[in-house]
Amino acid sequence: MARQNRFWWGIVFIPVFVLATVSGTLNNAVPSDENTGLKAETIPEGICLTFDNIPPGTERLFVLFQDWGNREILTGTHDIIGTYTDIKGNALERVKKTDKVICPFVQTGRNYHIYVSLFIDNGDYELIEPVSVEYVSDKGIYVNNGLALNLNETQTGVTLSCAPQFSAEVQYAPNKYRYSVNIDMADKGSLGYAEEIADALTWDFEPDLSDEMTAGGYLEKGEYPAFVIAYCILNYDNLSWSVEVAKSRLFTFSL
Repeated sequence: MARQNRFWWGIVFIPVFVLATVSGTLNNAVPSDENTGLKAETIPEGICLTFDNIPPGTERLFVLFQDWGNREILTGTHDIIGTYTDIKGNALERVKKTDKVICPFVQTGRNYHIYVSLFIDNGDYELIEPVSVEYVSDKGIYVNNGLALNLNETQTGVTLSCAPQFSAEVQYAPNKYRYSVNIDMADKGSLGYAEEIADALTWDFEPDLSDEMTAGGYLEKGEYPAFVIAYCILNYDNLSWSVEVAKSRLFTFSL
């Protein structure tokens, strides 16, 4: 089993960083932050985001689509279904020329909370402009074969119940899957540990997870609520998207 790009990351999936959110209706362009002019609209491919202005010096765009599935009330990060792309380098230069980002990986009738974080690079990426918009999708590509992500008996690894099947043809990245353990640190947010894998339905995250948390000093000794997310890494229009396809049950991670 080929493995690459093991890393930890601290993105908080509850959207507390967003400045403002506005609501939209089906098939209408929706204005958001007045500085960037972020808008969302339905197109045949899915949802298209457009910008009136990407601030000078922007070196990174992080675009996150979240929905709650069929839930009416959000009880925690475990309820959120996420799809995201991290745009830098040549991909960002192409976006700056078109002022557009197209996400085809949405499901008809789902209400998406879309967050765009813009960063400058001053040796480390610094957030300069978080903006958001809310939109209901009309068309898109989605997983349609009811996957489950099962923890093993020792809670040290997970296995997808079967390979994902999408409602339309998709193009995979060389590493097809990203698996991520999300650890809830209560009022400190959430911490993640992830790995990209070429093509495997099983991922063993221990002992690497505990070793990484201990070596980096990211967590104090104790017990933490946690869960695992499985993503497919899909390419579209020169962008790489991590598309959530399944999530494990909650379990206790002990360090």
